[in-house]
Amino acid sequence: MPASPETAIPTAASADEPVLLGAEAFFVRRVALDPATDAAGQVEIALEASAPFAVAQLFYGFLRAADGKSALVFATHRRRFAAESWDGASAVLPNLVALLGEPPSAGKIRVWRRNETVVAAAWDGAGELPAFVLGRAGEESARDELVAELVRRLGRDAAVEDFSGEVTTEPLKSGGLQFTLGNGGGGRSVTSRFTGEAIETMDVRDKAVLAERRSAQQRDKLLWRVLQTAVGGLLLAGLLELGMVAGGVLLRQQREAQAQVAPEVERIQTAQSLGTRIEEMSRRRLRPFEMLAVLNAVRPSGVLFTRSVTSGQGSIEIEGQTANADSVGAFESALRALPSIETLEVRDLRLRDGLTTFQLAATFREGSLASVAGTTASAAPAGQPGGAK
Repeated sequence: MPASPETAIPTAASADEPVLLGAEAFFVRRVALDPATDAAGQVEIALEASAPFAVAQLFYGFLRAADGKSALVFATHRRRFAAESWDGASAVLPNLVALLGEPPSAGKIRVWRRNETVVAAAWDGAGELPAFVLGRAGEESARDELVAELVRRLGRDAAVEDFSGEVTTEPLKSGGLQFTLGNGGGGRSVTSRFTGEAIETMDVRDKAVLAERRSAQQRDKLLWRVLQTAVGGLLLAGLLELGMVAGGVLLRQQREAQAQVAPEVERIQTAQSLGTRIEEMSRRRLRPFEMLAVLNAVRPSGVLFTRSVTSGQGSIEIEGQTANADSVGAFESALRALPSIETLEVRDLRLRDGLTTFQLAATFREGSLASVAGTTASAAPAGQPGGAK
């Protein structure tokens, strides 16, 4: 049973560290639970039925079994502790939790002696939680008295494991806590690991305070994430800005390099354009002599050309005269029969002073003049345009 509520047991809390309270200040019960119902509500009902004080006057917590069918409940009167000393603690638990890890077989008692206090827990084989937990302040005889009391409650003899020394705590990566109790008789030790959810239910502080603390922690986590996001955004913006500066430097260097080679590039482009133009002109040059050669090949002997003009690439206009008017018709028929002639028009046919005058416009098919004998570039005389030098 716990000591009188008027007897204060002082404790001190280190910031963000768990606080372990003496088990001798708590009364402990194992209660049955319905796995389908909220455990916290069932624990409050059990405390109302079995605790010596009203629930509102208690600091209490509980450890639920893995199967959810039972819970180990521990409670103490609020006046036994100065709650304001716990403000910085990550958790406030009775030190008896150090004995609960690695549940032993049935008929086993664990005894922990520390300074002038003794804590004992007994298992009866009904689940992983002990059936009875007792704490007492006293000399060496307190240990034997607790063992005798637990044997009586179990109703049979039980093997006893003795432990001594301090409990060390270590946070787990998953968010829970690990308690290690060692250096006991025969070198025995026991390690208890609890998840973050189990630590929350085992914390004996005022439930409203715990709810406010959890809300503050969630708010702090949210603000921290917002800050991290903002800092990340600033870093990203900084990196982008550096990238833009570096890109600007590279672009300026490229422009300077382009400016240095621009005159040479312009010279090369001009030479290439000029060469292309010359080549094009050589391919597309007017061929008046070739066209005249084709026309002369079929011209009747009585027909004379008085004037010739090229009106475009592959086109020629001829003015001619003859004393025999029938020669004009024969000349036209001969021209139309040539495969190199694409279009032919004879117009302005006149008879004056015994002479017949006419105008002729002919268009040659593309490429038909390139092979006219005696007019290719290779046949040009030396020293003339297109000829050999």
